[in-house]
Amino acid sequence: MPAFIKMNYNRSLINQTFEGYKLSLEKLYVYCSHIDKGTYVTALTDEQFSYHHAKLFGVYNHLVQDPWNLNAVYIIDTDWNIRKAVGHDMSVDCGATVYTIPDASNQQFVVGRCNAKLHFLSADLAVVCDGAGQLYIVSTGNRQENGTDAWKCLISRMLPEEKTPCLLIDAVEHSKEENHMIDCLLVHVIESTPEQKDKYRSQYLTVLEWITFTSVDRKVWTLGRTRQLVSRKPFSYACLDREGHSITIAGEAEFVFTQDSELPVVSDEEKEEENSGPRPPDYTWHQTAEDLSVQFTVAEGVTKGDIYLTMSFNRIDFGLKNKSALLKGNLCGEIDTESCTWTIEGRRVDLYLSKKTEGNWPLVVDGDTRGEMLSEPSEVAAIHERLASLTSEEMNPDPEKSEKPYNTQQLEECDMYPDDESVLLTINGDTHKIQYRIGLGSHQWLFNVTMGENSTPGLCLRHDVDGLLWKQDTGDKSRWKHIATFNAFGYVQASKQQRKFTICPPDYSYSAICDNSKHIYLYRQNIPVATPLRNRKTGQQVNAVAKQQVISLDTTNDILGIQTTNERLFILTKDKLFMIKVG
Repeated sequence: MPAFIKMNYNRSLINQTFEGYKLSLEKLYVYCSHIDKGTYVTALTDEQFSYHHAKLFGVYNHLVQDPWNLNAVYIIDTDWNIRKAVGHDMSVDCGATVYTIPDASNQQFVVGRCNAKLHFLSADLAVVCDGAGQLYIVSTGNRQENGTDAWKCLISRMLPEEKTPCLLIDAVEHSKEENHMIDCLLVHVIESTPEQKDKYRSQYLTVLEWITFTSVDRKVWTLGRTRQLVSRKPFSYACLDREGHSITIAGEAEFVFTQDSELPVVSDEEKEEENSGPRPPDYTWHQTAEDLSVQFTVAEGVTKGDIYLTMSFNRIDFGLKNKSALLKGNLCGEIDTESCTWTIEGRRVDLYLSKKTEGNWPLVVDGDTRGEMLSEPSEVAAIHERLASLTSEEMNPDPEKSEKPYNTQQLEECDMYPDDESVLLTINGDTHKIQYRIGLGSHQWLFNVTMGENSTPGLCLRHDVDGLLWKQDTGDKSRWKHIATFNAFGYVQASKQQRKFTICPPDYSYSAICDNSKHIYLYRQNIPVATPLRNRKTGQQVNAVAKQQVISLDTTNDILGIQTTNERLFILTKDKLFMIKVG
C-alpha cells in the first residue's frame, strides 16, 4: 500500500485580503532579434489526432533556458542548428550556432516524428533528442562564460530500439560511488493493440521510456538500462528523481511499469493475486449419498429466460445464453436426468442433481476445480456474499442511485475537471511500485515551473480560486512544500481561452500567461504602495496592490516558446525572438 503524499499549506503565503489585479499603464521595453532561418516546428499529421497527441504537441515549449546561465536561451532552427541567444540590457542577440543535430536531411522526414529537444544536465553537459528516435549526450564546455564554443557529441543512440519517434521530457546526471549516470525520460504515443484496448480501455496509450547511461570518466558513455511505463491518459507533470531512484507523475490516470531490462516486472494480474489473497471459488457445492446441489452467483438482471441446461446421464452443459458456461463437462458419476432441476432467486442459481448410485463424488465435473465443496449447507450464504461483489456488471452493485453527491449545475465551466481520478504519484524505479500517492481531486493542474540548477520542477495547482506552487522535498519524497501563492490565478487562467503557456520567474514575483499568438498577460504579486488607497465599496484601506499588464507583440505568427528571469521575458515566434524587460 503506497503512503500518502503530505501537502501542507503555508498560511503565511495566502493573502486573505487580496483586492484583485489593477490594470497598469506602466511602459515595458520590448527588444527583438530576427531569426534568419526560422524556428524548427513539427506539425501534427492526420494520423496524430488523439488527445494524447494534442497534449504532447500542443504545449511544447520551443525555447530552452540554461539553468546555469539564466540570461541565455536556445533555439533550434529549421536546419537543426542549436543557436544561443543572450539577453543584454538594451538588446537581445540571437545568432551563434553551438551545435548542429546530425542527419537532418533524413531524420526530419521520419514519419510521426516529434519536436527536437535540448535539456541541460550540468554546467558542461546536455542531452539532445531529435524527435525521430535519436538521442545525443553532448559536452558543452563552460557555458557560464557566455562563450560560443562548438559542442562535442559524446554518444549517439537510437532509442527506443525500434526507432520510435519520441520527445525528451526530463534528464538528470548523478553519481554513485565511482560511476556517473545520466537518466533520460522520453515520451511517445502508440496505438493500442486489441489486448491493450481491452486492458486499458483506450485507443491510444502514452508511453514513457526511462533510459540510463553510465560512465566512469564522464567522457565515454554506454547504455546501461531501459525501463518503460504506460498509461491510458497523458500526463501534465513528469520528472525523474535527481538521484535516479524514482519517477513522479501527475496526470488523469496512473502509469504502470511494463518493461525493465534489469529487473522483472510483475504483471497487473500477478499483483492482483498477490494483494487479494485467496480467490473466492466460482461456485460452491455440497452432497449427500443420494444427491448433489451446486450454487452459483450471477450478475444482477439475469432471469430464468437467460439460463440453459443440456444434460445426459454422465455429462452436463449449464450456463447463461450467449455467455460462458457456468458448469460444463463429464460428470464424476451418473445422474437420473428426470429428477434433476434448477431454480433462480435473485442473483443466486441452484442446480440439483440426483445420483443414480449412492456414494460421494470427488468433484462435480471431472477436472473442474473452480468450485468449493462445503460440508455444511449453512456455509453457502457466507460464500455467495463474497462472490456477489465479483459478479456485478457495475463498479458499485448497490448504489444509492437517487442520491447525488452534489448538483453539477452548481459548477462553473472552469471548475470542471476530468472524470477520471487525477493523481500525483511517485513510483520506485526498482520495485516498480507506487511509493507515495495522492488524489488531486478538484486541485487542477495549472502549470509547471523550472526551479533552477538540477532541481525537480515545481507544480502549480489550483486551490479554491488561487494557484498554489508546490516543490517536492529533496529529503522526504512524500512531502511537498508550499512555496508561493498566485492570488485568484485559478479563475484568471480559466478566463484565458487562447492560453498556450503559463510561466513564473525564480523569485515568483509575477506570473505570465501567453496566448497562442501576440498577447502576453503579466500578473504581478502584491507590492506596497507609497500612498495608501481605499476600497470605494467597503472603505477599507489598501496598502498593497497587485498589477496586471497586457503586452501586444508586433507579430502575426504564433508564439512557440517562452522563458523568464526575474527581470526579463523571452518570447519566441517562427522568425523572431523578443525580450521584454519586466524588472
